[in-house]
Amino acid sequence: MGDPSVIDPPVIDADGHVFEPDWIWERYLDPRFVDRRPRLVRDERGTTRYLLEGIHVPPGTGRGAWAPEGIQEASLHREGGVDPKARLVDMDREGIGTAVLFGTFGMALWLPEDPDLSTALCRAYNDWMADYCGTDPSRLKATAALPLRSIPDTVAEGRRAVRELGCVSLTLPVNVLGKNPDDPALFPIYELAEELDVPITFHAGGGRFAEDRFTDAYAMAHTVCFPMDILFGLTTVLCGGVLERFPRLRVALLEAGCGFLPYYLERLDEHFEKRGGEMPISRSPGEIFAEGRCVLSCEPEERSLRFVTDSLGADKIVYASDYPHWDCEFPDSVRAIAERPELDEATKRAILHDNARRLFNL
Repeated sequence: MGDPSVIDPPVIDADGHVFEPDWIWERYLDPRFVDRRPRLVRDERGTTRYLLEGIHVPPGTGRGAWAPEGIQEASLHREGGVDPKARLVDMDREGIGTAVLFGTFGMALWLPEDPDLSTALCRAYNDWMADYCGTDPSRLKATAALPLRSIPDTVAEGRRAVRELGCVSLTLPVNVLGKNPDDPALFPIYELAEELDVPITFHAGGGRFAEDRFTDAYAMAHTVCFPMDILFGLTTVLCGGVLERFPRLRVALLEAGCGFLPYYLERLDEHFEKRGGEMPISRSPGEIFAEGRCVLSCEPEERSLRFVTDSLGADKIVYASDYPHWDCEFPDSVRAIAERPELDEATKRAILHDNARRLFNL
């Protein structure tokens, strides 16, 4: 498995990204909302931000400042983020057969307080993604943007996105407008995921715990906030009873690595052993996780990868490129796993193909 270009079965990238170009809103957004569309603008420092309802997303300066070079400059390191044909060329170069795609700004389309605007934006984004993936639907797979301020609208758009547009997951932040992932208000979304046989994908960056504790310190904020998102999501999904309540639900927690898993599951199990009455679950978090319905993405260069798979099994980790964002390892991310001498062939296959295929029901 040393040469990613000849890996069989082909590699599945469980977490790639697109970048939303300015023109998609005029082309795909309901005309009633075109005047309120997001706009890619330059802030007071000349760096790119989205402007939506008078607010820069993400903020460029001050508390919670994000990507000081600009959101486009940080997120679009390869043209494949906007051009699917260019992406397919880069996938061939990297050795990726199928890519599951998340938005950049698309994961924040639940932000507008007007639920009708949010729903219209999500529909426009999902329609654009369907066309993007339509360039080669066997290799490009979209995840659905959801208007989370309205659960009925979320369920309706999630069903449309999967059944009519071919999306392969429903994506949530771990902080849904102040609601934890185990909040009963979100149960209709999990019921829908079971009905459609698609996973819930919790992507780091949506909750952004503690980002407001950092002022003009993006590197530190990014380092801290993404793992905090995933630790929070993992805790509430396992200990809050989500996976027990929904026995057919599959969940992925993405873009914070996996090296912490053995330590953190031990910590959860210790608290269940000593204070289990405070958790609405009948089995330990470790036992629930062992079922394999909850997976995390790895950073391809993580030195602890073998320790994680040896400790927990090779079926809990998926490969993710993060292409075309600033921290992707293109064109060497597949190779970083495929050429690991300490991983056996079955483990490499599980990480690079089998686990993502099972997760997304490909």
